[in-house]
Amino acid sequence: MRDQVTFCIKTIHRPQCCAALVRSIHRHYGDDRPTIHVLDDGQPELRFSTICPDEAAMVDQIIETEYDIGLSAGRNQLLDAGDTPTVVFTDDDHLVTAQTRLAELVRKLNRHHDIDLLAALSNQQERPKLLKVEGKTLRIPGGHFKKHGSLRWCHYVGNCFVAYRDILQAIRWDESLKVEEHWDFFWRCKIARVNVACDIDHSFKHEHVDPPGYVRRRPEFLKASLRKHGLERVIWK
Repeated sequence: MRDQVTFCIKTIHRPQCCAALVRSIHRHYGDDRPTIHVLDDGQPELRFSTICPDEAAMVDQIIETEYDIGLSAGRNQLLDAGDTPTVVFTDDDHLVTAQTRLAELVRKLNRHHDIDLLAALSNQQERPKLLKVEGKTLRIPGGHFKKHGSLRWCHYVGNCFVAYRDILQAIRWDESLKVEEHWDFFWRCKIARVNVACDIDHSFKHEHVDPPGYVRRRPEFLKASLRKHGLERVIWK
């Protein structure tokens, strides 16, 4: 997979999580693993390369930036740093398992010409969802509009997916949104007619860990993202 797939990991102040993810990629795919790129915008003393040098040596490229550039900016830099046609994105507190079957997931993406972005489940959760605007409310109910076997075509998936690099580079993440960027990204995917799907037979393991000193600022960025789209609220159901 090295010349076809890049595994992109944005991390900040969760070096042990990032290290575990990197080890899991090597453990399950060995010499047939994807290229691994990690972007770290943490404080110097808490960076992945500082805390976990052994696992950092298992990575093909580490991109270190100024402190706290944000998730969206980090993902965009990861997109621009590589040249493989396909990329994998997961949050750094995920793990590859026997149920991930990444090479098969990539083959399914390449085989179906009506899929641009193909997700796996996260802990058998993050099921496929739809996006619907009613007045000034964005609703994100569970569901799909087409299925074939384990594939579900939908509008919104979780943070574990493979996709074509050029498609993601056309959409990109909004760098003004450090959080609440996820629904904004997939809403813009829908508007741009990006073909999104989820394969419910594939999954990553997720064990959520909050970085030290982490402060949730979702209300601030939620207001910004709603204002951007002329909306007043988002409802996940």
